[in-house]
Amino acid sequence: MAIRELLENRIIPYKMLYEAIEGTHGLVKGILPETGIPSLRIGLEYIKTVMKDFIDKSGEGLPIIGHHFSFPTEYLYCFDCVPVCIEATSYLLAALLPHGSEPFYDLITNWGHPFHTCSSQKGVLGMTLDDLFKFDAIITPTAPCDNTYASYPFFQYHKKIPLLAPDLPFLKEEKSYHYHGEQIRLSLEKLGEVIGQEPDYERLRKVLEIENNVTTLQLELFELKKAVPSPVENMFNAMAAAAAIYLSGREEKLNFYRDMLDIAKKRYKRGVHYGGEEKIRSIWPYMIIFFDLALCEWADRELGMSILFDIFNYNFADLVDTKSDDDTMFYGMAKKAMEAPMTKQSAEFYYPFIDDCVRLAKDYSADCFIFTSHIGCKQFGSVPQILREALRDEVGIPMLLIDVDVGDARFASEKIIREKIKLFAQTLL
Repeated sequence: MAIRELLENRIIPYKMLYEAIEGTHGLVKGILPETGIPSLRIGLEYIKTVMKDFIDKSGEGLPIIGHHFSFPTEYLYCFDCVPVCIEATSYLLAALLPHGSEPFYDLITNWGHPFHTCSSQKGVLGMTLDDLFKFDAIITPTAPCDNTYASYPFFQYHKKIPLLAPDLPFLKEEKSYHYHGEQIRLSLEKLGEVIGQEPDYERLRKVLEIENNVTTLQLELFELKKAVPSPVENMFNAMAAAAAIYLSGREEKLNFYRDMLDIAKKRYKRGVHYGGEEKIRSIWPYMIIFFDLALCEWADRELGMSILFDIFNYNFADLVDTKSDDDTMFYGMAKKAMEAPMTKQSAEFYYPFIDDCVRLAKDYSADCFIFTSHIGCKQFGSVPQILREALRDEVGIPMLLIDVDVGDARFASEKIIREKIKLFAQTLL
């Protein structure tokens, strides 16, 4: 028993997350009515189950593999391991704990890491500095942003953790997808050498087939969002972002989307909006506020504002061909990874991003955009003004810009952010 606890203590932040999720889920079930925020109720139930499984597997001694969100979690299921997404862990803790990941931001900043880097990485950097995470290996592509290049070497050079970095090219061409596919394959083989396992590509195929089924449901849900009013509640965006990481490649993710699609279809047939009345249809082309997920419910209930998409949710991915040979499968994996939200936008010039935003605004009848300019995303610093002008000229809708750290409430508080959105909403009504 003592040995099992010692092994589980390699992922103490996951044990913290499990307790926070269990407590939050209990409150949701105990306080809210049955119809209250179903995406939160359903999503937490599935994530709690998976988190318990991760903790149990760590207690069995399986290797702990850290990864960047742009290296999809499902790829690691070709091994017997416990995957830990660096960025998702920082922000899910920011969402569920009173002071989020702030103590760990401060810990790594005091150690010497620049304060203005991305809090998505700083949280787990601080946790690892404090030996709360004990990784066997870490894998990250060489993109999408400068924070990745600047932050991940900490694990290798200070904590002596093996770091693998499959190259992710900026050029979006056929040869790039073939190249990155080969990089994924080589990095998985190298990772297998580090942890003493052979990658099981047949198991990977089955996992990718689950993700293909999820993508099909996701696209159907996106079609329903075109309806006025939108039949999908705002909190779905946050839970879908969490599901993309923690439920990746698992039946729980498929069940989550089935449940949410069923709810959305029923609302669509009745022509109802979750919050009562849809007054404003907004798109957030960058991130929602992770330290204040209640803002999603507030926007629905208090403002009648639908959040149709944020950057982690407009994922119109092609299905991965799992029936052909390995080369074809890895090509599909590479294309999906390179064109995933945020990875795509942060690893190329702004033109496709502007085009995508204008198209989404037209296709989904958006009334406005709200751009959260995150302090860590230096590569996006010049985009908001260009996007504002494009939306005005091409669609005739306004955009609100909010300077923020989406994972640290001390940069711009919940009160300030909500007041800005409320005042902006008043100009639209």
